[in-house]
Amino acid sequence: MPHPTDGYEDNDLAPPQPVHYAEQALLGALLLDPLRLAEIGALDAEHFDNYAHGTLFAAIRSVPAPDPEQHLTDPAWLYTILDSARTEAPGLTASYLHTLIQVCPWPKHAATYARMIRADHARRTLGAHAERLALATTDATLPNPAATTLAQADALARFLEDLAGQFAPHPGSLPRMPLPLEPSRYTGEEALDEEQFLLASATAHPAELKEMHWLLPEDFALPLHGALWRCLTALTHRGDPVDPVTVMWEAQHRGLLNADIAPADLMALTSTPVGSPEY
Repeated sequence: MPHPTDGYEDNDLAPPQPVHYAEQALLGALLLDPLRLAEIGALDAEHFDNYAHGTLFAAIRSVPAPDPEQHLTDPAWLYTILDSARTEAPGLTASYLHTLIQVCPWPKHAATYARMIRADHARRTLGAHAERLALATTDATLPNPAATTLAQADALARFLEDLAGQFAPHPGSLPRMPLPLEPSRYTGEEALDEEQFLLASATAHPAELKEMHWLLPEDFALPLHGALWRCLTALTHRGDPVDPVTVMWEAQHRGLLNADIAPADLMALTSTPVGSPEY
């Protein structure tokens, strides 16, 4: 977890990682509907990549939930959460809590956001274990390199065993989807706007995608739009929750994020619905 002095909002030097938006969505869901805390499973403050987010989560978990009806009109519980979290993260503000609430697509998807956070924490921890093992194998200054290397290998093996019990088995890695190098067939603004409206409307009304088998990723003028359509249809086929955050997460797994395409850019493409997807 980052140091307590690390910022909790967007980094000016680099765009936030995908998990940043999952953390914001989960916290917004819990601030809107504190009773969702019972649905998210085992999650600790240490699982959060952002220190202030983890501190805020710890405060939400430690302060008794408010009466649901009273919470709709009385912000007292939110200020109690803020006062509690500020003891460890003094930079938190009331306006940031409102930001978290505003950026949460669907509070009912809280359990999915929590799974994203756990998965990203597992990846970061696995990377740290692998890095320590690699350093042990190349550090000539160690008094007993062989013993140190074996100890790091054992620690990595134990961690992998723990992960096997925490996550459901998966048949294999998701396919990578590098965007084709060939230019778009037609990139007029009107055509691209229509495709973006379609992606956003389909994200807002995913149930309608089941009736749109006639539309294929290859039909899109912009390859990125076609790849996002593939993400949407995959989520719908699996019965997973669909919103801008989950679509972005699926895109990450499929290799769509790179130096030119930030997570926020992908979410923007799926956040402005206009009417029915079929229309």
